[in-house]
Amino acid sequence: MSGVVGGVVACAQDGGESDNLAAAVIGGMAAGLAVGIAGARLGEFVDQNLLDNYQCLRCGYLFSDGCI
Repeated sequence: MSGVVGGVVACAQDGGESDNLAAAVIGGMAAGLAVGIAGARLGEFVDQNLLDNYQCLRCGYLFSDGCI
């Protein structure tokens, strides 16, 4: 294993409460980072394809800002 996951597993396998705490903190940070990146990508997709789209994707009709 490599990267953050490998470090978390190695810390957890060594034993000891401080190692387990460190592994939990690192794992929480890695999970938070992954979720944050996924959320940012989803938000960008929604912004570009749903919210900031004033043209009908099916027929091509253009809406104005006042219609929405």
